[in-house]
Order: sequence, then C-alpha cells, then structure tokens
Amino acid sequence: MPIKKPSQAILLLLLVTTAPLAGHGFVDQEIAEVTRRLETKPGDVDLLMRRATLHRAHEDYAAAKADLLAVKKDSRHHAEALLRLASLERGQGKLAAADSVLARYFTMGGEAPEAYREKARLDADQKRGKAAAGAWRNYLSLAQHPTADEFIEAAKAIAASGDPSAAQLTVQHGLKRYPASIPLHREAAFHQLLVGRKAAVEERFAELRKRYPTLRPRLFHEEGMLWLAGGHPENAHRCFERALASLNQLPASKQSQPGFRSLRAEILKLLK
Repeated sequence: MPIKKPSQAILLLLLVTTAPLAGHGFVDQEIAEVTRRLETKPGDVDLLMRRATLHRAHEDYAAAKADLLAVKKDSRHHAEALLRLASLERGQGKLAAADSVLARYFTMGGEAPEAYREKARLDADQKRGKAAAGAWRNYLSLAQHPTADEFIEAAKAIAASGDPSAAQLTVQHGLKRYPASIPLHREAAFHQLLVGRKAAVEERFAELRKRYPTLRPRLFHEEGMLWLAGGHPENAHRCFERALASLNQLPASKQSQPGFRSLRAEILKLLK
C-alpha cells in the first residue's frame, strides 16, 4: 500500500511540536563539535568563547564559567570573557562574585558600553541607586543603538536615585530615537504625572489615540491605570468607561479575540 504524503497542516504541526527538541539537540551537537575541535586546538580562544555561549544557552552555567575562566589573560578576548562572566554570575544571583569580576574588567581598562549596562543592573540589584543611575548615564552616552526598553530601564533607575527631572529628560532622549514607541510614551506620561503636569498627560494620550486608533481601548486603559497609580481615581474611572465604550465599538470579530476579552474583563473589574 503506497504511503500517503502528509498534509501541509500535519507537517506544520510536527515542526511546531518538535522545534524545542530540535533546538536542544542542535546545541548538543554544536557543543560536541566545538569540543572535538578543541581537542586539536587546545586553548583556542574563539572556540572557548563559542562553547561558553553554547553552555549558557544549554543552562550549564558551571561549564560556561569554566570555559570563560580558561580564556588567558593575554588573550584579545580576555576582557570580553570577564564581562560575560560578570553577567553569568549576576544571572545566578552571585552578586558579590559579579562585582569582583566587573571590577577586574574595569581595572584592566575595559570600557565597552555593555559593561556600564551590566554595572547599572548589578548596582540596582544591590540597591546602589546613585551608582546605578550613573552607570546608565555612561551606557547611554557610549552605546550606539540603545533600545527603547533600555531608555525606560535607565529612566526608572535615575528616578529611583532621586532625580525625576533627569529621568524625564532620559525618556525624551529615547523618544527622539523611537518616536513611535508606546512604552516610551507611557513612561513619559508617568514622569509628567509625577511632577504634576496632568494636562500634558491627557494631551499625550489623546495624541496617541489619534495616531493609533485601533489601540484606543488599550490606550484608555493604560491612561486609567496611570491616573489610578497617581492617586486620581475620578480620572481613572472616566478613562475606564471610555475604554469600555471603545471596546464596544469594535467589530464583533475583534471583541471576541482573547486579548480584547481579557481587557474587557479587567476593565469591568476596575469599574465595580
């Protein structure tokens, strides 16, 4: 009996369900291949760095650390290995060890922008607010392409250090690079509310709703949550009512989507 060719749907299902296993197997194969090459080229820095990356992806942190420590001090990759080791230690919650490694990195003259980002996060993890804010400033001044999320993270750290005006300025710098970033606009509105500029908050969200009409329900909800957090329940209630009205104006096909259904449930809960 001839074997039937599987349908496209079945092939797609197989690809989706086996993708994680395939990815895991790929990492295993890559580790084995790099290890084999290291047997003929022991101590090869590029191979050690490659295998450290693979071990970390495999969540074998001890093996990743061993490979990074094996990179010799006179290697051109030694500074990079230290930086990645600091990140590895911080990721495992070993903050004192990460501090020590990062200090060695800076002592030997390392100055990659990513090092200041790592220092900022390490300082924040240890409640060193002013140091974290300073490190974020260094990172943003040196990095060629900081992301919108990094501008937000930096602004939060700078605000937490007691400088809300500088935090707002950081968000504005981010918006110059990413004018369409809704998370950055949300962060900007938050800082405006902190300094009492309520009219500016309303204007910002009105402009966003005009620019992104399909996001009106979510943007009304976002604004309402901001007012609620800022201690303005009347403004929040008004925004939640408008969010619900905007949801009701959507086509039935959109209203039935899981995201909009959960948004409706949350708004109704807030309006009780």
